[in-house]
Amino acid sequence: MTGRGKGALAARPEIREFQAYTLAPPPIAKVLAKLDFNESPFDVPDELKEIVLSRLAKRRWAHYPEFGAPRLTEAIAAEAGRRVEEVVVGNGSGELLLAAISVFAGNGGRLLLAPPTFSLYRQLAVLTGAALVEVRRPAPDFPLDEREFLRAAEVSGTVPLVCSPNNPTGTVTAPAFLDRLCAASGVVLADQAYVDFADPDDDARPILDRVPNLVIFRTLSKAFSAAGFRIGYALAPAPVAAEIRKAVLPFSVDAAAEELAIALMENPAFSKRSIETVRAQREALAASLRALGAVVAPSRSNFLFFTLPGTGGPALAAGLARRGVLVRELSSAAEGYLRVTVGSAEENAIFLDALKEAR
Repeated sequence: MTGRGKGALAARPEIREFQAYTLAPPPIAKVLAKLDFNESPFDVPDELKEIVLSRLAKRRWAHYPEFGAPRLTEAIAAEAGRRVEEVVVGNGSGELLLAAISVFAGNGGRLLLAPPTFSLYRQLAVLTGAALVEVRRPAPDFPLDEREFLRAAEVSGTVPLVCSPNNPTGTVTAPAFLDRLCAASGVVLADQAYVDFADPDDDARPILDRVPNLVIFRTLSKAFSAAGFRIGYALAPAPVAAEIRKAVLPFSVDAAAEELAIALMENPAFSKRSIETVRAQREALAASLRALGAVVAPSRSNFLFFTLPGTGGPALAAGLARRGVLVRELSSAAEGYLRVTVGSAEENAIFLDALKEAR
């Protein structure tokens, strides 16, 4: 018998002490604007859905997908301008982050974060047995403290994880700084789930041509409107990708997700239109929030991180919910702050009207 106990008590102490990642939206009779999960306001067009369903109907559902999803890997490699050996696909980018952290920082390594950032990273660190090191981002713009972050990254055994654009703040880290991190660290993890909404110069992919130790994580959940199908991928030098691939479970991308991803890659006009619309709506929404007195962090993503001075974040989120609008209340990340997804023009108008009433 182990020294930990039986049943739940047999779990590692750090797991038992950690609070699981949970999402509990408030009960609402009718949702008028769902702006809490950074989802695209535009669904996959019916004609693309028909293509996917037709291809799925011709597949033999009793068989596993092809091992390693070679068709999907080739499609992503072509879209990203990389070799297939540099691509790792998975069940959302979260699975691939878990794999990479396990490989490079797990079992006693150090995972370096810059909060406020994606809260899931903390859970991944605990699950993999990595120690957390943090360098906070200062309000109100929440830039990365490059000097302190680089100093922390230089400690042996430290794996820096940079989210750019950063969730929940929307701020970006310059690729030039990622270059410096790669020179100082054994491996650098760059989560670029939202980079499709940023400027072209914010994309870290060109760095892969000159460094041996960068891993970039991307997803089809946001700009490609495929959040319901969990499709993510990592780009890394071939030897690094091979190590990450060892920690990804077999057949993690199912047949439906594979066919949808390939269809989206074959029809880039849809995502391009969605991205351009969200960018325009983001700037208009930020201006409207500032006109109401809100402090809004500069964002190059599909969401805005803001606070209304003199109002409490939880109370404001509850007031919006009573009016049918869902946003993320994030006082746990920065006191009084909320994150709102950039929706359609209609959804943004509903949100702003509700905000005026709820403040």
